[in-house]
Amino acid sequence: MTLPSADLVPERGERGRVTSDLPDLLASTVGAWDALLAAVEGVDLGTVGRKDGRTAARTLVVLGSWTEGRPLARIRDDALAGVLDAEPLDAIEERVVSMHAGDDARTILDALRRARDDIATWASSPDVVDEARLPVGGPLGVVPFGTLVAATAFQCAVAARDLGPAGVTAPDSLTTAGLAALIDTVGAVAAQQRAAVSLAAITPQIRVGTGSLDADWCTRDVADATPSPALIGDAGLLLDIAAGRVSAPAAYARGDMRARDLTGLLALVQVLAAAPGLPGTEGLRQALQAYTATADAARKVGDALGGAWKRWTKS
Repeated sequence: MTLPSADLVPERGERGRVTSDLPDLLASTVGAWDALLAAVEGVDLGTVGRKDGRTAARTLVVLGSWTEGRPLARIRDDALAGVLDAEPLDAIEERVVSMHAGDDARTILDALRRARDDIATWASSPDVVDEARLPVGGPLGVVPFGTLVAATAFQCAVAARDLGPAGVTAPDSLTTAGLAALIDTVGAVAAQQRAAVSLAAITPQIRVGTGSLDADWCTRDVADATPSPALIGDAGLLLDIAAGRVSAPAAYARGDMRARDLTGLLALVQVLAAAPGLPGTEGLRQALQAYTATADAARKVGDALGGAWKRWTKS
């Protein structure tokens, strides 16, 4: 059995950042929403972003809190009731887009503020510690409620980067919050498979890793020399690759990204490929079949990993 690296072995019952540092997790998540709102203030919502020619309105509308979507209060109710099934994210987003993509800027931005305020209000509630650990169904499968809430930081970070052509600048604080949320969700997905794997992201802005063993996982700051399998590059670049916005082979060819411990990375790819309902699964399987013990594997690992996370950026 492959084991996570020594610095990323979770404790019994550990559930990533929800159990290791919930206050910081919640603060960074609310901070990510604040950074997104500040970045998109005054943006022309008719301007086209970088994803498939979508407008800023189309990019942002699915992040808002709408009664037609799955607002935080509804997810919380599901967590309290022990509901582990969830409507597919694509169906929710399609409904929200059909009903609200044509709304005016004030309405869409108000929905974003509601989403942010809902999280901030819950984060300050007296029951947040207990509720954050409750399992609930969502796009990543069954994860702690707090993990699902924190994953929105990744969505905020990618949305801001997608709107670069519209004049939006994603601050480093938003980029690092998004990458930390992404790495934590990798641990959550691996733990669902009861896998023994680890992954680190080594960047100039943040060094963070996750390790899973059985149903437990941890997400921690790591050193540059961590023995964990690692992807190394700029934090924004790693986000872009995970979101499917940048080609990993091209980044490797330019020397913008490097990989460490390909065997360990491939073990993680296999875990992600086996995750039920995870978009990109078939593509991952095909990529695994094509792997050889050559340098070509290094150029493909990032793309394979990135494909597994495109669920968050179909919107």
